[in-house]
Parts: sequence; structure tokens; C-alpha cells
Amino acid sequence: MPQPQRTTLPAPPARRRRARGALAALAAASALAVTLPAPAGASSPEVRPLGVDECAVDVNAHGVVLTDTHLVDRGRVLPLPGGLTSGVALNDRGQVAGLVDGHAAFWDGRRLHRIGVVDPADTFEAVSSVSGRGEVVGTSGTFGGERHAWRWRDGVLTPLPGLGGSTGANDVNDAGQVVGDAWLGARQVPVRWEPDGTLTTLPTLGDGTGDALAAALDSKGRSAGYSYTDGAMHAARWSADTAVTDVSVPGHGFSIVADLNDRGVAVGSTVPPGLPQHGFVQQPGAPVRLVSPPDGADALVLSAVNELGLAVGCVVDDDGLHAVSWRG
Repeated sequence: MPQPQRTTLPAPPARRRRARGALAALAAASALAVTLPAPAGASSPEVRPLGVDECAVDVNAHGVVLTDTHLVDRGRVLPLPGGLTSGVALNDRGQVAGLVDGHAAFWDGRRLHRIGVVDPADTFEAVSSVSGRGEVVGTSGTFGGERHAWRWRDGVLTPLPGLGGSTGANDVNDAGQVVGDAWLGARQVPVRWEPDGTLTTLPTLGDGTGDALAAALDSKGRSAGYSYTDGAMHAARWSADTAVTDVSVPGHGFSIVADLNDRGVAVGSTVPPGLPQHGFVQQPGAPVRLVSPPDGADALVLSAVNELGLAVGCVVDDDGLHAVSWRG
């Protein structure tokens, strides 16, 4: 996964995931941290293991969890459907978007669809999100070269316009809006595409010159991700009319929103000074609520949240990755 838009600063998921790669990068970066007592404000509900030694990347309204290579449904660990070899996104109809041996694909509940690439010269394919209508978005490109954001629906692959450079698509809602990033010269600009493909640039924090990325999108057109300013990565939200808000914890130099549900609840990851990586949950207009990694763990990643507030992700410890869920 890692795509350039997810690793440059580094950037996300991830439905999306979306920011999954950025969160993995955060986890790796924090794995060297010494485990110390949780900071004030960290939450008390228990992080629950899901019985799969990999990261949980999505969860639907029915509580079905998608990990990298499994589904977890009411405690049962199941293989991915339709011949998918890795999963990225899951909708409430049980449809799954992911990869088959590195190639973008979509399981519609009955059969598998191969998606393809925007440019025949593209050498990688990545899926980011699937809407409730079965519309899939993602990115194809060449490693070290240009990337192309796309949307796919009913067998039709459509490229999304950019600002003259690479583009990446990270999330899609049921209205057909898409968020991601577009490069303008040396700048990474957060963007939103409308259903007709019209591109809207989103503002960044600070003086507006820093890099940023929109990782998640809700049904009202609100989005979230990160904005890099003042030498730090700040978790950021954008309203439907594109106003930007910093939702980072003061003093944390590394924060990113990975997912946003339709009630406006955001989840992500942050690194408190001198502590391992924590997850966080943030209600609209409310302070960030930290979610501590279990005792002995090096990091906690929260990568997705459903409409009922069930968040999923993974714990990083000496034995690797372990899928977990959390409900506040």
C-alpha cells in the first residue's frame, strides 16, 4: 500500500480506508517508543482483540469487520469472498473492495470485478473505498512516477481530474463525492471531487502553503485528514463548505484522522510526547478523546468507525499486528 500520498509526510488510509498506509507508517514510527503511563484524558473502555494477527481496516453498520485478509462476523473469522487476496473497504451490503494478487477488484456479493488502471503504463493498482452504492475509488500509477485517481461504477473506470500533477482518491460517499489529494507543483493539496468530476481544492492550516490530504468523507460532504504546518502533522477537518479546523491535541506533533462516520465522529492516531502512539476519537466540536494502547503494546492504530461508534484498527507489539475493536 503505501502510495505516495500516504507516505510522503507521511500521509493516510485510511477507508478508508483509505488512510491505512499512513496509519501503518505511524505505527512503525512509534514502535520504538518506550511504553509509559497513559496521559490524562486517555479513555478507559477496553480495546478488544478480534483474533486475527493483522490490522482491521474497515467495519460496516452491522459490525462486520474487514481485516487485511479476513472478515470477522460475530466472532467468526472468515476468508475474504470472491477470490480477493486482500481487503481494503467494506459496505453495509457486504460488498468488498480490495486486490487480487495486486490488482484492484470488487466483490459485489455475487461475482468479482477486475477494475484495471487509468493508464496502460501504470504498474500499481490500489483501492481506497467503496460506497453503499458499490462505487469504488482508488489510485493507479507508477512507483516513483505519476499517480492517477479514479472512480469505478458498473464496469466503467473514470479518471478524476487534477491540478497538473499526481492525484489520489481516498474515500467516496453515497452521493458520489470523492476526497483525496492533487499535486500542484511541489505541493500536496487536499481536494474534493463532485459527482460530475468537478474538483474543489480544500484549504490547509496555517498560512496555506503546507501539504495536506483529505482521507475520509461523510454523507454530508464533510471531510477529514491531515494538514502539515509549523513542522508538525495536524489532524484536520473540513466542513461541507470547505472551512478547515485543526482537531489535533495541543503539543502532539503527529496526528491524522483516518475515518469519519455520518454522525461526524472521527477516529485516527496521534503520538503524545514521550509516549507510544495512541488512537483517538473526536465528536464534532468536542475535545479529542485519547484511546490508550494495551499495557505492553508499542502502538494503537484506529483506522475505521461505523455509524454506531464501533471503531476498529490494530495493536502493534513485539509479536506484530493484532486486529482490535473499541467502543467508547
